[in-house]
Amino acid sequence: MTSKQSSKYKKFIVGAATAALVASAVAPVASAKDFKDTKGNTHEPAIDALSDAGVITGYPDGSFLPNKTLTRSDVVKLMGKWLVSEGYKVPTDYKTNMRFKDLKPTSNDELLQYAAVVKENGVFNGSNGNLLAGDNITRENMAVVIVRAFDTVEDIELVKYVKDQDFKKDVTDLAKAKAEARTAIDVLDFFDITNPAAPAFNPKATTTRGQFATFLHKTIKTDFSEVKAPVVDVDQVAVDAAAEQVKAGAVTVARGNYATDANKLAAVQTYVTSLVTEKDVVATVVAGKTAGEYAVTLTKGEAKAEKTIAVTFDFAADDRFVTEVNALNATQVEVKFSTAVDASDIANKVSIQGVKFTSQSLSQDGKTLSLTAEKPVNATKATVVVEPIKTKADAKIKTDKYVSTITYKDEVAPTIASVEAKTSGNVATNLTLKTSEPIKATGLVKVNGTYVTPVFTDSTTISVSGLALEAGKTHTIELVNIEDLAGIKTVSTSANFTVSVDAAAPAATLSAKGEKQILVTFNKSMDVKSVQNAIVSGSVKDEALNTIATGTVTAVEGSNDTQFLIPVTAENVFANKASRTLTVVLTDANKDKLGNKIAATTQNVTLTKDTVKPVATGYKVIKDDAGKVTSVEVDFSEGLAAGTPALPTIVSENGVAVSNLLGGFTTTVKAGDTKVVYTAKTPAVVSGKYALSFAKELVSDQAETANKSDSFNYTIDFGQAETATTFELTSANAVKNVITVTFPEAVKGGAVANSATDLANYSLAGKPLAEGTTITLDSAQKVATITLPAGSVEKTDQAAVFTVANIQSTSGKTLKTYTKTVGVEDNVAPVLLSAKVLDDKSIELTYSENVDLIGSDVGADFTIMEGTTAINLEAKELKASKVSGFPTKIKITIDKAVVGGASTTLDITKDITVETKASAIVVDKETTPNTQKSGVKVTASKQ
Repeated sequence: MTSKQSSKYKKFIVGAATAALVASAVAPVASAKDFKDTKGNTHEPAIDALSDAGVITGYPDGSFLPNKTLTRSDVVKLMGKWLVSEGYKVPTDYKTNMRFKDLKPTSNDELLQYAAVVKENGVFNGSNGNLLAGDNITRENMAVVIVRAFDTVEDIELVKYVKDQDFKKDVTDLAKAKAEARTAIDVLDFFDITNPAAPAFNPKATTTRGQFATFLHKTIKTDFSEVKAPVVDVDQVAVDAAAEQVKAGAVTVARGNYATDANKLAAVQTYVTSLVTEKDVVATVVAGKTAGEYAVTLTKGEAKAEKTIAVTFDFAADDRFVTEVNALNATQVEVKFSTAVDASDIANKVSIQGVKFTSQSLSQDGKTLSLTAEKPVNATKATVVVEPIKTKADAKIKTDKYVSTITYKDEVAPTIASVEAKTSGNVATNLTLKTSEPIKATGLVKVNGTYVTPVFTDSTTISVSGLALEAGKTHTIELVNIEDLAGIKTVSTSANFTVSVDAAAPAATLSAKGEKQILVTFNKSMDVKSVQNAIVSGSVKDEALNTIATGTVTAVEGSNDTQFLIPVTAENVFANKASRTLTVVLTDANKDKLGNKIAATTQNVTLTKDTVKPVATGYKVIKDDAGKVTSVEVDFSEGLAAGTPALPTIVSENGVAVSNLLGGFTTTVKAGDTKVVYTAKTPAVVSGKYALSFAKELVSDQAETANKSDSFNYTIDFGQAETATTFELTSANAVKNVITVTFPEAVKGGAVANSATDLANYSLAGKPLAEGTTITLDSAQKVATITLPAGSVEKTDQAAVFTVANIQSTSGKTLKTYTKTVGVEDNVAPVLLSAKVLDDKSIELTYSENVDLIGSDVGADFTIMEGTTAINLEAKELKASKVSGFPTKIKITIDKAVVGGASTTLDITKDITVETKASAIVVDKETTPNTQKSGVKVTASKQ
């Protein structure tokens, strides 16, 4: 132990609390998992030890990828496994109670388990309630997670303890870390878990899997027995007792109106206060980051003994409230209700200012309405309106109207949500993969390590055919460089799956869909062509079993081919009756996707004449990227007849009639449209409130006997403009190791904080920019040119992860972290490693990498010495040639004649030395070749 270490702490041995894990972690390397890519790696001992302990695992191909950038999901799994090895249990509700908002029951099962473990024990709290599984984790966040974990396991307070110690701090760039992370980095510094020989911690840089293994292994081996536990006085004991009472009793809050967060908080405060019976203990409640979670602070007496605990409450919902509205990703929004709502009454009931929805679907329990937006959601305090919707239990009772605001922009990378492969036999030839959110039709797909051709069926579905997947075995699928609709990219994500066997016959039920459509619902996904070929003219009959004319059967969008619509095209269906009972013949020609046939059957369905008027269900204000209002959309409860609706009358919030708002509007409705779009003649930024009044009989529906709308009014709040505090970088490009970063506005430069010319604000391939990198700004301070120095890129990589962070504009806005990939080229020169004399004229040279020859005359490229005397050779008097079968070798041969016809030869009795010179002939085999490194001198061996 060095004297410096002695000044920090006295012991560095195995701690009792982690003895069981470390006993296995320090087992002989021979018993560790035999990773094929860790031998000789700096982090090999830690990787082997943690592998033996079962804390870390590798990939199916036998690799560990120690240099792969660590993602947040990697950290969750690693820390979760370690906590489980320490005796912590996976919560039984890990699959039904999502600890992070961006996880779903269909997410990777292993990730769900360990996410629940780390969240429950305060090791990993997420970002604004989200896990952000695909994001890279920075070194500063890694430090925070490790310190939290050991606080939990050891029941200590490392930050508090280290703060009181007097020690020499090794980390030189601590000021670059965020405030929360600085104290955690101090802990790692104090216990020498950081590397004292590398004083720069690089808090903003990403972390590799190997680095994390070393940090975790070092921490496990550290003895924390010197860390004193906090003193607990009698008052604190009383507070702890009250805490246990609150935890035990707080399960369900009585029925009430929980439509707003304020109502929920008030109910929780009342409930917790009623539970605390200890004298002088006062409970204060604040909302947590996760829905339903609250922080309860218990304080006792004048001494202010205090304890804060996290408690999760269930709310016994009243009959009819919207509980929350959340944007899940770039294009999907979710509305949750306290009670089930009627699926037939959800159309166009939700509007968000500036967002245009294209579809909606209701969950089976009727409590979650999912909507899909036309383009990525980018909302700042946008008005959310959920119009009253019929409840499932009683159509006469509707939910209350919900009005709130939402601020959201997608910053979560896409992952794999589920993989399904089925067969009716022993081998599946197809699979279907669902992503966690809509993605662009780009990226690569591997199945069991082999690239395959994907079909992007829709924005969240990838299909692969032509496979031979054996049932009962585990298979692996990997997605590479997938990108969501907001441009967030996941470099790599994978999942394991098994093939399921399904030989069951499908079944069908019928129901009416509107006035003249029959909905056929199957209990399995069907082969669309088989259903369309099976349900043809003659399949639908009237009460006298006469054929009723029908149109082409279509699959219902979003039903996963389980629902099909039969349009009744016969005229005057309701000429004499208000309802018709029809018979539908379903033959065994209807097959599911695996070829299983239904049992032939006939079923009845009743269609009812439409006498309901079309009703306006909400409005949307559409804005362009500059914030200008381009149109106002009014949604209706059903499809409309073609026409040109009248324009509304418009009055300002001051009661003044406005005849030319946005230059006036134009509108046209096509048959079947469920909305009227009023398009602005002159788009502009609008603020304030305006009342719009729409005339009676504005639109008609498409019923056999058309129903016309009543008059209605909307007051539209266009909101107020806000000053942006952040800005985004949209692209960065690299050409021949010069990276050009174009900012949307002028940025800081020079030796100031948050400068665009500070190397620390960038990383490439998970590492800081190489020493010698130069960064310059153009005169407008919008374009940063990053020039990588020679010898800094060891291998060509067309998808090197490039990160930009912590930069500010000259106006004070902060750049949101940018992470994308750029192409970089190998710029390391081939180095002469050795030479061997073959005969008295030829020498074989061996280089550090594969080399090529651009020409054969190399007399100017080398100096050959006999002892201390150089052989005088012109360019053409030394020839170079490749050595067949040895790509790293070339042969140089002396070809110099002397007077009298003899030729120059080597005096092999002397030492023969070869020195490289600047060359354009000897190069490596890169797209942009690197010439040999000059000034390298080797002594040739002799045969």
